[in-house]
Amino acid sequence: MKVLIVDDHALVRRGMSYVVRECFADAEVLEAGGADEAVSVMEANTDTEIALVDVRMPDLDGLELLRTIKGRWPDVPVIMLSTYDQAMYVKRALADGAAGYMLKDATPDDLGQAIRVALSGSGNVLSPRVIQNLFEDADGGGSSEDGPRRPEFGLTRRERDILGLLAEGRANRDIAQALFLSEKTVKAHLAAIFRKLGVTNRTQAAMAAVSMGIEPGPPEIANAPKSKAR
Repeated sequence: MKVLIVDDHALVRRGMSYVVRECFADAEVLEAGGADEAVSVMEANTDTEIALVDVRMPDLDGLELLRTIKGRWPDVPVIMLSTYDQAMYVKRALADGAAGYMLKDATPDDLGQAIRVALSGSGNVLSPRVIQNLFEDADGGGSSEDGPRRPEFGLTRRERDILGLLAEGRANRDIAQALFLSEKTVKAHLAAIFRKLGVTNRTQAAMAAVSMGIEPGPPEIANAPKSKAR
């Protein structure tokens, strides 16, 4: 698997390269220090499977590079990496086709999981703080701590557990393993959850989970190990 890392800071690139290789033993990591170099690298490596792109760079910013990549290589998922969690950046990235938006304080496990989900095409992957900011932006600043939360929409206990794990960025396979279900059963539950919440994708469902204060579930579920790359 070829992974392109684009960041204007060499130490950041090397650190992420190390993390990617730890998560994916077969990964070949390509590096670029800017947008122009990234395009050149992808032209020379047309089998690149995923790109991790810094949002802010000195020449052409990462969001412009995202549009270029999706225009020329539409099947290559792009995960944006940033220290900025403002909703405006996230909305722009998702609108332009980003497969995810992760903050640079994410753990190695979180980054590995985001890559797995992006490669599987099962939904957008967002850092929890990003999801919270998106919800607060949509809600006009959010409710007060003691204010009312959104209703539960008739979710069952199992559906709440699945929704909580989805909000963590877990893929269907990981949710199935954590809850001892088949992936087919998880997909059926997700279809019911989406219908009850009135949403059409995983990002909207995750935002709804945050708004309802849904936690991943009992400690043994929340702490269940995430699947490793094979």
